[in-house]
Amino acid sequence: MEEQYNNRLLKVENQLKNYFPKQINYEWVQNISGMKAPLGKMEEYTAFCKPAKELLNRGGKRWRPVLMLLTCEITGGEEKDALPLSPLVEFPHNGSLIIDDIEDKSDWRRGGKAVHLIYGDDFAINAGNMLYYMPTTLIDNSDFSQDKKLMLYQSYSENMRRLHFGQGFDILWHNSSIIPDPQEYEQMCKFKTGSLARMAAQTGVIAGGGSKKEKELLGTVCESMGVGFQIMDDVLNLTTGNPGKGRGDDIVEGKKSLPVIYYLKKNSNGLCRLNKLFELAGEKGLKDSEKEINEAVSILDNSGAIKEAKERALMLMESSEKIIKEHFAKSEATDLIIYMMKNFIK
Repeated sequence: MEEQYNNRLLKVENQLKNYFPKQINYEWVQNISGMKAPLGKMEEYTAFCKPAKELLNRGGKRWRPVLMLLTCEITGGEEKDALPLSPLVEFPHNGSLIIDDIEDKSDWRRGGKAVHLIYGDDFAINAGNMLYYMPTTLIDNSDFSQDKKLMLYQSYSENMRRLHFGQGFDILWHNSSIIPDPQEYEQMCKFKTGSLARMAAQTGVIAGGGSKKEKELLGTVCESMGVGFQIMDDVLNLTTGNPGKGRGDDIVEGKKSLPVIYYLKKNSNGLCRLNKLFELAGEKGLKDSEKEINEAVSILDNSGAIKEAKERALMLMESSEKIIKEHFAKSEATDLIIYMMKNFIK
């Protein structure tokens, strides 16, 4: 399975690089802007594109566009139908990371300084927003029918709105005394993380000519996958640390992740101590708050909250796997979706 997955991943990576090339030129500017004779020096266009290219060039899991290819295949389409739309699924995710790091005052992303610390907030915000809108030209310039183009735009717009609802809740909660319940937290994850997984699935089904029922079913299944991935990220942040980010930065940022919510729902008397550790870690920053992070993690771990969150993530994946097996014939594509579920949530 790994070889088949990596084969698709390589094709996705090539699409991303071709769409946003290392050296941009006037033809690229014309295509993206829709302007026949754009003014401005090429080095100026290059300058404000740097934050976006910086993050994209650091790599990433790219599982969303691969998921798009697979949902296209299992609903009767071919890989070539969906592959050109890879940036439509991957670029807004990268844009959201740039904006998210500014909002969370994060220092680190994908093994390097957060791009706003390199280029400044103004350039980074502009680049993040540009990544939201840039890939819609792929819909405009495609050979899809007008009906399909409309469906793609509707899916893109709806899921991007959901993404910002999710980010809104996340910001609100870690900047206030609100303690959401686990169901509210999972709804936030459906918005924030599940929305782009849902969009990936819907885009694949639309590109491949699948039915409305398949689009809704796979959208829901992949949304649930996204929630599972987010919860597992919560767990990894407190245990081994997520690749390219610092262990415990959720604590520094004051995030009420699922392990924290599980703990507080059962140990309301522990709120003061945990709050104090979060505050101290936030004041000191990630580099100087190892003691506070370790104590907070120990409290959560000893209570069983981290284990409970991991079990919830696994439950979501098992449910998604069951639906895939029940509704779609076994194929390389279905096997690869299940492979993703099992290997991205260890």
